[in-house]
Amino acid sequence: MELSKLENQIIIDIYDADMLPGMPFEIQNYKLEEKDPHDKKQEFAFHLRKLKRLGFIKYEEAEAFLKGGSHSIKYDNNVKKVCEDKIHIDFEGIRLVEQANKTI
Repeated sequence: MELSKLENQIIIDIYDADMLPGMPFEIQNYKLEEKDPHDKKQEFAFHLRKLKRLGFIKYEEAEAFLKGGSHSIKYDNNVKKVCEDKIHIDFEGIRLVEQANKTI
């Protein structure tokens, strides 16, 4: 499955946040398609779930997302808040970033 530029950047930023203390990993650092703040959180959570499913990142659902309110049909979630500090790089993500760094 091919990753978007946004998803690649998220993986790199999570890697940096885990490996280099003080590096920020925050939703506001990304140019998301949605304009509404609530919809942005649901869009961001959608990308994070995809990356987790593919083995690039890891998190506990209950710790990483605060859920409630309306369910987005487009993003298939009802995330109200994303706790970025609970999201970490996984083996495949480390491998992807380190391979990319070797080619630079």
